[in-house]
Amino acid sequence: MMMPLIAILIDVLTLGGYFFQLNNGGPGVYLLGLIFQLIMTIVLLVILVGYHGKKYSGFRPEGYSYLTIRYGIIMISFIINGIALFLYGLNYFGINDVIFSNF
Repeated sequence: MMMPLIAILIDVLTLGGYFFQLNNGGPGVYLLGLIFQLIMTIVLLVILVGYHGKKYSGFRPEGYSYLTIRYGIIMISFIINGIALFLYGLNYFGINDVIFSNF
C-alpha cells in the first residue's frame, strides 16, 4: 500500500511550501501557498476516502475501535493539512496572522 507513503510525501512537500512562504513572504507568495495547500488537502481527502486497506485494528475495546497505523497516518496527515489550510486562509484574508506573524 503506497497511500501512507504518498501522505507522508505530501506532508514533506507542504512543509517545504510553508518554509518557502516563511522566508519569501508577500501577498502573491501567500496566495500561491494557499492554493498549493488547498490542492494538497484535496488530494489527501481523496486518498482518505479512497483508501481500500484495513481501516481498523483487530483490537476493539468496548465502544471504541483503533485505526490501523497506515490509515492513521493518512488521517492525521489530512487533519494537520486541513488545520494548516485554515490558518493559511486566516492569514491571507487578514483575519489572523498567527501562522506568518512578523516579529
